[in-house]
Amino acid sequence: MKKLLFAFLLLLLLFIVVVLFNQEEIMNPKKRKLQDYHYDWLEDTLKHGISIEKHISKNKTPYLIVSQNSTKGLSKRQKLLAKQLGEFKPKAHNGTLVLLHGKNGRKEDLLPVAERYVYLGFRCLLIDLPHHGESRVKHLYYGTKSYEQHYVDEVLDDASKYITIDESLFMWGMSLGGAFAITNVAHSKYNYKAMVLVSTFDSLDEVLKNKSASIFGSLFGKLLYQGLEKSLALFYNFNPSDADSAKIAERLEIPLYMVHGKKDELISPKQGKKLFDTFASREKVFYLDVEGNHHNILVTEHEFYKESGEFLIDKIKK
Repeated sequence: MKKLLFAFLLLLLLFIVVVLFNQEEIMNPKKRKLQDYHYDWLEDTLKHGISIEKHISKNKTPYLIVSQNSTKGLSKRQKLLAKQLGEFKPKAHNGTLVLLHGKNGRKEDLLPVAERYVYLGFRCLLIDLPHHGESRVKHLYYGTKSYEQHYVDEVLDDASKYITIDESLFMWGMSLGGAFAITNVAHSKYNYKAMVLVSTFDSLDEVLKNKSASIFGSLFGKLLYQGLEKSLALFYNFNPSDADSAKIAERLEIPLYMVHGKKDELISPKQGKKLFDTFASREKVFYLDVEGNHHNILVTEHEFYKESGEFLIDKIKK
């Protein structure tokens, strides 16, 4: 009897430890430090055909303004994109594109992305999401807090001191950044012409349920999620089901280009397609990349930058 009781208490302790560990990973994800390849872009901008301005907003949100600078000619990535575009030559000024990174990332992760879009004529705004990169925000609430829903607006207000925020404004978000893109567009005082989403989930609770089941199996995964849900409510007053991108998308009519990897094991392509179908947009494109997973989706053979860029540029004319 004592052995059974001891085993039960041990399992209970293990369960609590697992719940608390996952809870901290959800609310306080580990911040990613600057990597060597980040410094390559930051220290040798002309090699990448760009210029970078570093700023911090009034609310202490770090962001970068990235523009085209072809003083030393086009970069390798820009030359490849130019080849893909063929006879199509983008204008020098096509507006401002806001780029939002994924979970556990930072704004500098999107410098290779910005390198392509600035060639297409966009000025890019790269922002550290709450509790990421150099952000001083203590916790991440997945776009459910009011300040998170106006997070990009506050940066745009600050950036307007350095650049012109005109009517040609666009949104781009990957994974967590996609969820922030949706909620910020929905609550923005600015008018966005179009949006690009990469590997974005329909609802956070489904992501967590699927992840728990994939690691611990159907039964124990369900128990883990239930424990996690109660713990998050108790310690952080947070319910993952409140982070529901699909619900917000129901009232968004913004033109949308969306890509998802067929091999994505973190956010299933079914979740991505469900989110896409929910959008009220009259103009929308969904591309399922058969070779894509959650980590390689931006570097497969799919000509993503060409297709998404042309989609955005087409909306300037309308």
